[in-house]
Amino acid sequence: MKTPDTELQDLLDRRDIYEVLTRYSRALDRCDVELMKSVYWPDGTDSHGVFDGNAADFAEFIVREIQNWFEVTMHGLMNVHMEIDGDRAATETYLFAYHKVRADKAADIFGSRYMQMFDRKGLDPEHHHFYFGGRYLDRFERRNGEWRIFHRQVVMDWNDNRPSGEILDQGMFATLRPLGARGRDDLVFSNRP
Repeated sequence: MKTPDTELQDLLDRRDIYEVLTRYSRALDRCDVELMKSVYWPDGTDSHGVFDGNAADFAEFIVREIQNWFEVTMHGLMNVHMEIDGDRAATETYLFAYHKVRADKAADIFGSRYMQMFDRKGLDPEHHHFYFGGRYLDRFERRNGEWRIFHRQVVMDWNDNRPSGEILDQGMFATLRPLGARGRDDLVFSNRP
């Protein structure tokens, strides 16, 4: 039977778990290894397709790979379903991710047929977009009052890839500043209370 105390605890747990999920996205897009490690337990694991193993090792791997393969990434979270049972929780989080591929990496990422799929007239032949729709299936544990991910499984539901039509220096896009940045140069780090 739910009581006001158990309902309040449920709300607090959901808030804390959601904060871990959003902290992960920030760590990924700002390429912050230490922040990434803070969302997992030290004995946690990540099954990400391109990586399957210890979460701290994953944090080192994925930040390095993102810096190597992409100029910009943006990971947005959508529907979050949580099932909480005491100090354990299972979540399903819908993910929409955007990646601006480095010019020299397109064939490696997309495969040999990719460039043949498009007539690149009017498009930027140096940059490509990689869109990803999927889900994070997470198992969380609360230890000493703190929620972190114990295991993450990434599921791909779809992807779409295409040459870029990005404009940064003309029309209204020339006035939309500042641009986002990786690391501590991003404006978010000076936007503190």
